[in-house]
Amino acid sequence: MKNWIYAALAAFLATGCAPHGGYTLTGEVPEAWEGKPVVLFTTDTGQAEAIDSTTVANGKFRLQGVLDAPRNCRVAVYLDPQDRTDRNLTVTFPVFLDSTAVNAVCDAAKDDPVFTLTGGATQTEWQAYRAALEPLAKERERAFDEYIAAFYHQEDGKKGVELARRVDEKAGRIRDFKIAYVREHPASAVSLAIVQELCDRQSRLDKAQMESLLGALTPQLRESAAGRYTAAGIQGKRIVEGQPLPDLELPDAEGIVRRVSDFIRPGHYTLVEIWASWCMPCRGEIPFVRRAYEKYHRKGFDVLYVSIDSDAANWKRALDEEKMPWPQLLDTGRTSFSAYETTAVPTSILVDGEGRICRLNARGGWLDGALEEIYGK
Repeated sequence: MKNWIYAALAAFLATGCAPHGGYTLTGEVPEAWEGKPVVLFTTDTGQAEAIDSTTVANGKFRLQGVLDAPRNCRVAVYLDPQDRTDRNLTVTFPVFLDSTAVNAVCDAAKDDPVFTLTGGATQTEWQAYRAALEPLAKERERAFDEYIAAFYHQEDGKKGVELARRVDEKAGRIRDFKIAYVREHPASAVSLAIVQELCDRQSRLDKAQMESLLGALTPQLRESAAGRYTAAGIQGKRIVEGQPLPDLELPDAEGIVRRVSDFIRPGHYTLVEIWASWCMPCRGEIPFVRRAYEKYHRKGFDVLYVSIDSDAANWKRALDEEKMPWPQLLDTGRTSFSAYETTAVPTSILVDGEGRICRLNARGGWLDGALEEIYGK
């Protein structure tokens, strides 16, 4: 079944990097979208940059332009031209563009319109790569579903830890597949996109591994706009296992400004949790953190919660309701998001007594498993 996938990859990679220069992107959309604006953005340098636009005419659109290299892009169709901020009125899809033609056909019969893309050397390579990766991704998804059922629904901590380790094993196979792909296809724009994925927030790679992976790409890719952006991101990356956790100054519940480092004690391990009172997954995690705290606190396990609530009253109300026995800090400006390289809550980071990060995504079965390894069962 996979033969066609590898044949497709071989065909598109035989000549190295996909050609670049002038791109063509055509689209077929519902006639009800007549006159709606269509905007093309590049998305591989950290921020979406609009590089082309058109409007729907007779149920179709066409974008043409010149790129100096294959680019990872996103197309947005604004169903309300006067309000381009409402995500419910914006239809988007990702696409790789080079100098070969891509056609996008929209199926608007579903609640969320879906685009099917055909053509394009780099886009076809990306689709073949994703198809080859899919069996591994489904294995991880099944393992994760089993973990959720055991740890949260059945509240079987022992089985949850075992399944969390199985999820890690499946994730490791995915990571190995991606790394091998990059090293086997160093001239491919798809490989650069994979490097960006592997070196993104909460990466399990250390800095040396990230630099080695980027260094496996051709000089042309490394010197492209996306390559330079990736190199700068790796150079400035701070939230990596083995690196010190950046310090922050934030007020506690009494309004006294404290440092995160004040709560990290020699010989102890500390869970630093970024959360919010309105975040239901955060609130749902508290009983399991409490269970771990009660089991391991006497052995040297500490917890520090940092809330991103903008309303201190809501935060204090949640503290009264949850009655957590560990210290709390308030981060109304969300400085922790940039400092800890995250955009979502909950974010869970386990650090050692010297403030070094020893586990990212340290929640649920992963937290319990880490504490078992540190303190024993």
